[in-house]
Amino acid sequence: MSFNNSSQILITGENTINHVQGNQVNGTINADTVNFNTGQEVVNRTVNDEFRYVRRGDMITLKEIHSEEIADWEWERKYGKVTGKHKAWRTTCTVEIYPNRQTKFTAVMYEGEDAECVWEKEFEKFTRTRNSLVAQLFGINRSVIPMLIFHDELIPLAHFFNEESIWMHVYIEHLRINMECSLNHLWMNTTSSVLFSGPDGPPVPVFWSCAVKSIVVPTTIDMLKDDTCLRFFINFGSSLDNIVLRCAYMGYRSPYLNNLVPATAEDHQSKDSDHPNWRSSTHPYLYFLWWNTPDHLPMNVIGGLRFDTVYSPSMEAVARWPRGAGSLWGWQLHTTRLAEETVLDDGLTRFHLDLTRGEKVYLQARSKCLKLWRGWLSQSSRIFDAIDNMERKENFFVVLPVRLKIRSIRRPAASRTLRNDEHSVKETPSTPIYLFLHPLPMSVSEYVSWVDGHFYFWSFDPTGQSRMSEEECERWGLPVLTVSTWLNSVELYSWSIHVYTALRDWQKARGFDPATSDWARHMHCPEFEILSNLSRVREDQEEKKASSSWWEAFAGSGISAFGIRLYVLFILMLFYVWTCQDSILYFHVIGVIGRTSTA
Repeated sequence: MSFNNSSQILITGENTINHVQGNQVNGTINADTVNFNTGQEVVNRTVNDEFRYVRRGDMITLKEIHSEEIADWEWERKYGKVTGKHKAWRTTCTVEIYPNRQTKFTAVMYEGEDAECVWEKEFEKFTRTRNSLVAQLFGINRSVIPMLIFHDELIPLAHFFNEESIWMHVYIEHLRINMECSLNHLWMNTTSSVLFSGPDGPPVPVFWSCAVKSIVVPTTIDMLKDDTCLRFFINFGSSLDNIVLRCAYMGYRSPYLNNLVPATAEDHQSKDSDHPNWRSSTHPYLYFLWWNTPDHLPMNVIGGLRFDTVYSPSMEAVARWPRGAGSLWGWQLHTTRLAEETVLDDGLTRFHLDLTRGEKVYLQARSKCLKLWRGWLSQSSRIFDAIDNMERKENFFVVLPVRLKIRSIRRPAASRTLRNDEHSVKETPSTPIYLFLHPLPMSVSEYVSWVDGHFYFWSFDPTGQSRMSEEECERWGLPVLTVSTWLNSVELYSWSIHVYTALRDWQKARGFDPATSDWARHMHCPEFEILSNLSRVREDQEEKKASSSWWEAFAGSGISAFGIRLYVLFILMLFYVWTCQDSILYFHVIGVIGRTSTA
């Protein structure tokens, strides 16, 4: 039974209602109050009903933040789908919603044949939590382009991340660890001025920090300021030392000689251009020293660059890794045929060759560049103070060698045939055979020599005083060793001014004097040897400038410095001649000065 065009009917007292529709039925209701509902169907609510449905036509796009195709790895790891068989795109925008356009929102739109699948997975992710450190979902759209709409205008980390700040690196990595999310999920809420985890955002630049998991950092945006970060992290003292230093040395740049000394190649190329061995095409492992590599390498300029030295922008050696502080190279064996690595007093490295284990020899020499970088940066303030340098710090550089790979190859066929003919019965030497490797290269010229093949010899003598001849090597079937480079090219590495500034500030805050090597020693780094005489040169220049200041007083008089000097000389000589009362000498001096002034 229903009451047409009626709702919220209330019947009280003892009343009789007759409702005729088809057969008449009479009934009596004996009650004080009877409530009649409108007869709506019972609907089961879903999680979708917990969020506002926003029509596409009510959304006004203000700007696009990021757009990307869902990557193959995401289909497998995040959505549980087979890679290579699905297509969808994700676009994030800042929007307003009609009719109230006073508030901004952040919308993520999904397009493509599998857009619905991605939408459902991400909708489920953001409806499972009401954590204040996670972006809050406002509304949804289930059209052919489904959307998730988040409260407030959000800015992704990639749009405000400052690569030129060590403290930004340190803070953001701690924040990421605290929130247990990836970097591209970090956002700034422009309304509440806090940072939290949100939807997928644009990729963040290369990031090299570490974190102390026990440190919980504030989420407010004032932590994005360097001074605020420094004041916060200094409370954790030495536990941050290695993290700060790591952020510093991993923030390196790769400059080129063209930028540091633009005329280097051009000024010196002619001196070496006739040398057949210095063609750049035959030395590809030196390509990255220049932006535009010259046809012929100026080896008389770059050959002396060392791998243990810090250089000024003018290529002057400034500081060096100290002797006795350990090698900046290390061996990595990939074969069981070599054993008993021993470094001799003369720098040779000796290995014992085990003839019973395989036939191939393979090992690598790797630069321990991090030791040099840590040592330099931990005491850079001291060295800059010692050489009195306040300019172009960002162009001071070190040289990084390429990893060297040493492999064995089979001897030429003629040699093997000769060996088989003369020594048909396999022989085993009665004394051990040793492989001796020359000291690993510490300069560009030594590196070239190594790569050209001058790096090893075989010997029966454990001291390496005598070498086996080529015939002996063939007789015993010793392998021929070749060397090749790894990871392309020798490179220059430098650090921006903000790195040096941050390290100086950290040392001061930690109670160390940046003008000393105290913090370097605290970090177990050796004290570098200072080589540069830049400060002496600068003092000489200042003395010359002071001595010429008297002449500069006449700069506005229109009289040249040469004219002033000549005038003074004239007066002094006339005075001397006049006092000697020699008229002939007097007129002779006048003539000399006249000819000089004319010239």
